[in-house]
Amino acid sequence: MVMPTDTLYGTYRCPVCGHRDAVELRADDESRIIECSYCDTQLEITSRGADSARFAVQVAAPRAAS
Repeated sequence: MVMPTDTLYGTYRCPVCGHRDAVELRADDESRIIECSYCDTQLEITSRGADSARFAVQVAAPRAAS
């Protein structure tokens, strides 16, 4: 039986350097911006669903200067 949780745990693979790592994502968040722990590229992590142990990842869009 799968219990609901407030946090999703999963892995991602950096599309820039190929490094794999684990990350947490709050269940109520659509995505999260993190830095690759190997090459420091900003990445946007999104859940593939509560049943998946892998996150979808893409290079984060640059933020506009204010």
